Amino acid sequence: MSNLFSSGLELANVLLTSEPLHQSWIAIQNDKQKVNPNAQPTLHINTTRQADLTIITFLTSPMSLRGQEGLILSSTFKERDLSDFKFLCESFFINEAAIKLFASRFDELRLLKTEISRSNSLVIITGYSMGGCVATLFTLWLLESLNLLKANRPLCITFGSPLIGDENLRKCVSQFPAWTSCFLHVASIQDPVPKLFLSPNPTALGTGTKVGSYKPFGTFLLCSDSGCACFEDPDLILELVAANSQGDQTQYPNVGIQFFDYGQLLERLKLKAFCKDVFELAESDRVPLKASIITQLAAIFGVPQSQALQQQQPNINILKKMMETHEYKLAIQKTKISNAAKKLNDMKVNMVYLEWYKKDSKGREIGYYDMYKNKRNRSDFNVQEFKKKLSNYWQDAVEEVENKPQKEGAAFRTRWLMGGTTYRRMMEPLHIAEYYKDNDGKNYIEKRPGHFILLEKWLKDEEKGKVAERIRRGETVEDGPSKSKAQNVASSLTDDSCFWAHVEEALILCNQLEKGQPSFQEKEQCKQKLREFEEYVLDSLKNFAVTPDIFLKYSSFMAWWKQYNKIVGSSTQLAHIMTDGTYRDYEKGVKVVS
Repeated sequence: MSNLFSSGLELANVLLTSEPLHQSWIAIQNDKQKVNPNAQPTLHINTTRQADLTIITFLTSPMSLRGQEGLILSSTFKERDLSDFKFLCESFFINEAAIKLFASRFDELRLLKTEISRSNSLVIITGYSMGGCVATLFTLWLLESLNLLKANRPLCITFGSPLIGDENLRKCVSQFPAWTSCFLHVASIQDPVPKLFLSPNPTALGTGTKVGSYKPFGTFLLCSDSGCACFEDPDLILELVAANSQGDQTQYPNVGIQFFDYGQLLERLKLKAFCKDVFELAESDRVPLKASIITQLAAIFGVPQSQALQQQQPNINILKKMMETHEYKLAIQKTKISNAAKKLNDMKVNMVYLEWYKKDSKGREIGYYDMYKNKRNRSDFNVQEFKKKLSNYWQDAVEEVENKPQKEGAAFRTRWLMGGTTYRRMMEPLHIAEYYKDNDGKNYIEKRPGHFILLEKWLKDEEKGKVAERIRRGETVEDGPSKSKAQNVASSLTDDSCFWAHVEEALILCNQLEKGQPSFQEKEQCKQKLREFEEYVLDSLKNFAVTPDIFLKYSSFMAWWKQYNKIVGSSTQLAHIMTDGTYRDYEKGVKVVS
């Protein structure tokens, strides 16, 4: 990791030259002219539409923010007639002044939220000072109603905003990486407002008790006249903002009333970004990571040389160490995700061979489950090697996730579960084939490998969550199989990866009835279990949840059907489908079970 460097300066320069940042401040500057400076503290909301862009600004009448650091517990919102933010998580603290300002215009904000949710335009939500806190709350509330896979992601840009909530709120938002990336907070060293709520233990209003300190979330663009840099680590942001506090804050008794012009500051920094000012580094600081960290610190503290930086900021070594640690952790995290993604891709190569094997078996009219079970070809033994590699990988991966659930890389998590589901549906039938052939076994379900059970459980949990989310959004939830599932059934895998275990158990029951000497009660029990299996098959066919390969000439399912048909005759629904050849249309996506 000797070539590590921190990218905070590069990201800051990109932002300085980006239109959204400057458009946001221009909107605030324009709306400021409409605010009565002598009015009582109230929230002002304005919407500006430009072609396919909507900018929503939040400003307040000049108000003193001294003594406004009190927090309010989320569970008390309803009893205080405040808006309910329980969709985030059960319990967290939010600044009381901010939530009251939000609640004061709740009806108007609800209409605005509905309007944006139905629009396809790009949305920038921006606010200055306490208006920035309300902009943050509104963005969180809006994100809860958007399907980010389809809708444009809103961007929230605040200027000189105090912090909004505690560590629990930060954790709630951080559960959704796509949400965290929607927030950009601009704060200057000369502006006292962003530093206001840095008390280590603010009071929870109405309780008189001390609670956890404020914690930031999102990206922070920290600025001075000399430069700026971007940061995302919440603890590091707190340290930098606190270190940036110049002098005793009691010298700002009317903090929040005086307007700080971020427009002029950003224009100066934009020019510096184009000119690429040179910063003088000491010889010992010219290692890439050290150089980038020192340059960032010098930019936000407004110091032209690394030696002067050391003199002006006695705690600079602590800050440097924190930044180095953060960058190393970030690099390790990215390496882990990259390595895991590479391994997952390697496993996909092994799955390609199994797909070929499945296709070859279909051409032999037997299906890959029974071809592997019989093991009469060289390719059957080659499959064993691929099966072993895949099983080792997924057993280890499932164990790792179970012991330490993944918190990073949401896109990778989704890919991982999709890959695990394909593996389970393709590979578990081969485990079942070995179980019933080699061990002359019964009751596979009772001895089913744990990693298959967990992969299936996680998929069901994911699907339940998606359905609940759609219901919450008021969307229609389809009852039954989708049209695409029917159309693609010919190339599909069976949803229930234990299907062939149920087939084997049904074959055992048929053999007991045909060749054994069961009592009358045992016969009835066997027949009842066979009827239950038939219902299971019919339900799978109805939902296009089973592969058409079960109908191949030499499959175990067809062997079971022949035995079962002799036992029950042609009076059942499955018998009609099988005897009149209707089952052959199933592969074409035709509904054969009503």
